[in-house]
Amino acid sequence: MAPKGSRPEGSVTFDATRNRWQARATVGYAPDGSQVRRKVVGPTRADVQRKLADLMRALERGEAPASSGLTVAAFLERWLTKALPGTVAPTTLHHYGDVVRLYVLPHLGRKRLASLTPSDVREMTQALTAAGKSPNTVRLARSILRRALRTAEQDGLVTRNVAAIADGVKVPQREGRTMTQAQAQAFLAHVHGHRLGAAWVTQLGLGLRRGELLGLSWADLKLDATPPTLTVNRALKRLSGVGLILSDTKTRQSRRTLPMPTAVATALRDHRRRQLAERLTAGPEWVAAPLGADLVFRTPFGTAADPDHWRQSTYAATIAAGIGRWSPHELRHSAASLLMAMGVPLKVISESLGHSSIRITSDVYAHLMADAQSTTAAAMDRALGHGAP
Repeated sequence: MAPKGSRPEGSVTFDATRNRWQARATVGYAPDGSQVRRKVVGPTRADVQRKLADLMRALERGEAPASSGLTVAAFLERWLTKALPGTVAPTTLHHYGDVVRLYVLPHLGRKRLASLTPSDVREMTQALTAAGKSPNTVRLARSILRRALRTAEQDGLVTRNVAAIADGVKVPQREGRTMTQAQAQAFLAHVHGHRLGAAWVTQLGLGLRRGELLGLSWADLKLDATPPTLTVNRALKRLSGVGLILSDTKTRQSRRTLPMPTAVATALRDHRRRQLAERLTAGPEWVAAPLGADLVFRTPFGTAADPDHWRQSTYAATIAAGIGRWSPHELRHSAASLLMAMGVPLKVISESLGHSSIRITSDVYAHLMADAQSTTAAAMDRALGHGAP
């Protein structure tokens, strides 16, 4: 690098063959005494002058700009294998890798990290949208790239986070469908006595995520306590190329202990007796601790319940109950809706669902809250002695 107190120098020129402006600057010296130079390019002289000024300021701060040959692909590979592990859950790391491989690298992988621009990121998001990718997928691709470039910025490999500067991706908020009380009661009446009926009662009664439900172990349940409680610690997930795994929940808010409604506790006690009978029937073929845990919900031979199969089973059960096709995620939404209908405070609902903040709950269920708020004026009238009691 340049000696302390020195200032890198560069000159701006026009490259007529490529119809662009460029500048080269000496940023230091190699061990053999030769100059180390970096090049910046842009469509206008002003753009190149700005990049050159950014480069000079970074050098004056003692930051080392990325090698001119370091590509986005090479940097992201190093980020995924060196910087990110240990900072996120293994399932999140695997998911980030898939997003980078499928959506970021095809568009940006061959570009040089040091010359990446906000317009490059914008073109990536536009291309993904044009290819029919969902707004959430496009948002996730930009978000993960932004996180990676934050590391590059901290390490002095780039002078700015171009993914943070680029325009964000708008994800339309969909109003989740929710069951009415009559539909919920009809569904639970239909699955009563089913070998996994307790799983549907638990999901609808507590609003658990699908992975949280299937990741429950008997050690997480306190059925004989007063009141009975259920603790969410882990989630069952399927990773491509790996299979089923049990992983810790991602956030502190996701790890929660919930009091059980009587219907849930009763169904789980019945399920425990039914599972003991299945163990006896299966005999030596019973898998005692799939994935290292005494799971609550399993196949008839004790293996872990597959999340995808559980979704299909939920579709079939709700259709058979005569209420249409509902997904496990819609059962979770329905739990929140039923609690709101019964007047449970939003903060309590947010904590029960394991949301990271009450704002998320408010955003997701804004349409339901609007219905509830329509009754506040009438309630205040009654409180102040106006209108019907």
